[in-house]
Amino acid sequence: MKVLLSTFGPLHLIKGANYICRMVHLSIIQGWVPGQYTNLFIRPLSFIVKKDLQKSFKKRECTGAVANNGIALPEFLLWIGKKWSWTKISNLKASKLYGYLSKPYIRDADIFHVRAGNGQGGAIEYARKKGMKIIVDQSLAHNAFIEKALKPDYDKYGLYWGFGPKSPFWKQVMEDCQKADLLLVNSDFVKYTFVSQGFDPQKISVVYLGVRDDFFKIKKNYEISNTIRLLFTGGFGFRKGGLYLLEAMELLNKTNVKYELTIVGSYEDEREILKEYDNEFINYVGFVPQDCLKEYLSESDIYIFPSLAEGCASSGMEAMCAGMPVIATYESGLPITNKYNGLIIPSKNPEAIANAIFELITDRELRENCGKHAAELIHSNYTWDKYAEGVLKCYNKVLN
Repeated sequence: MKVLLSTFGPLHLIKGANYICRMVHLSIIQGWVPGQYTNLFIRPLSFIVKKDLQKSFKKRECTGAVANNGIALPEFLLWIGKKWSWTKISNLKASKLYGYLSKPYIRDADIFHVRAGNGQGGAIEYARKKGMKIIVDQSLAHNAFIEKALKPDYDKYGLYWGFGPKSPFWKQVMEDCQKADLLLVNSDFVKYTFVSQGFDPQKISVVYLGVRDDFFKIKKNYEISNTIRLLFTGGFGFRKGGLYLLEAMELLNKTNVKYELTIVGSYEDEREILKEYDNEFINYVGFVPQDCLKEYLSESDIYIFPSLAEGCASSGMEAMCAGMPVIATYESGLPITNKYNGLIIPSKNPEAIANAIFELITDRELRENCGKHAAELIHSNYTWDKYAEGVLKCYNKVLN
């Protein structure tokens, strides 16, 4: 079986490719992959974009792939757009340009596995003319659901909402999804949002992403001290339920519960609004490498992820794998069975967050059982090897 994987963006597809390539004849198309001569430009470009590009490019390697083709120009367009605040335009143009420039590499394969939005510029049509089956990979909930969940908060604070179903970029994503022979999503929740918008459930397959083995059961101690150590990881903003998490902390402030909330991850644009909830018990750490993240997971008491719309949150999967008792929404996409391997709460509900925290504080057995059951579930069913096996089933399904 010959598969061509194309992704101009999320690197989880490249991480998964390192496992998929053990099972199929895999070639890759992605953004810039520096070669012998272009390596010379990495250090000055890192200085310009204020990011260690060498680490980013390391994640683009896939030693088992037959070919790993890089397309640099669309990525330069994205960087220019960010520097000059043309992000919305550059995202749109860069994605189309990427699809167009990928066509010379679209050959000699049975399946074209492409990230949604990256099949533009005639890439999907070209692959179909070459006799390939089309699998489109979509890692986020349907935008109609996202708009319903998020737009009211944006309107409340007078923020520009430009991510609705009618936005040009989302239309590109939807065009790719509709052209697919099979739509591959990363959680049952994402499938639900697409089926609710009229997609054929028989043409949607669910394969959850994997978690690194070294996160397994790194939390050993379920005793808690007088100060409860709460943890959130991932990009922090409205979509992640940041507003409602901070409102829940306001409720805790009115009780005799002593807590520390640590937020590990990048800040979204809404940070300026959420600043009004800052207090001495909330600590913003910012981005940390994954190896450093393990320390926070092992030493915190309760993990909270009240997202309003996800695909399947990798950060939440890591917390479950670590053995943390997790509080999350159904919209997080996490594979949680309520009160067995975590607590499910309704979205946009700070009272529910606070009540779930109280429940875990006062019930040590529940706290420990949820953590241990979560770790076993992830370790048994949601590894990268399991991810590759699930994707292989999708390949066989679409060919048959």
